[in-house]
Amino acid sequence: MFDILMVCTGNICRSPMAEGLLRHLLPTELRHHVRVSSAGTYAMHGNRAAPHAEAVMARSGIDISDHRARMVSPDLVRRADLSLAMAQEHLRTLRGMLLFGKSSVKLLTAFSTDPDQRDRDVEDPYGGPLEMYQASLKVIQPAVEGLVEWLLAQPGITEK
Repeated sequence: MFDILMVCTGNICRSPMAEGLLRHLLPTELRHHVRVSSAGTYAMHGNRAAPHAEAVMARSGIDISDHRARMVSPDLVRRADLSLAMAQEHLRTLRGMLLFGKSSVKLLTAFSTDPDQRDRDVEDPYGGPLEMYQASLKVIQPAVEGLVEWLLAQPGITEK
C-alpha cells in the first residue's frame, strides 16, 4: 500500500476534507493500492469533523461524518509514503518529525492543477462561516485532483 497522510492543525477541517476528497476521487485502479488518512498537529483525539466541514463535503456527495481526529506522531509520518501539509507551519512540524524514514513531506498545494494556488497555504476555516470552508475546499480540490494525476503517473504504486 502507498500511504498518504493529510495534516492540518486540529484534524477537524482541512485534513479530513482533503482525506475525504482524495478517497472519493481515487480511480478504481488505485483504490486498493492507496491508503489515505489524516492527523493534526494539535488535535483533540476523537473529535468529529467540524459541522461546516461535514456540510461542505456533503454538498459534494462526500460523507466525512465518521471522521475522528487524532494527533500526528513521528511514527505516523515515518510510516507514510507521502505526508501532505495544509500550511507551512504543518510542513515545518512534519519535517521535524521525519528525521529518518521513507516519507516524503510536501504542501498539499504543491500538486495543484491551478498555478495560482500552487505552494500556498490552505487557510484555516475553523470557527468561520460556511463560506470559509467552501473557500478552503476551492483550494483543496485542484490540489487533490493534481495529486490523483501524480499518483496515476507513479510507476509501481499498483504493485505495492
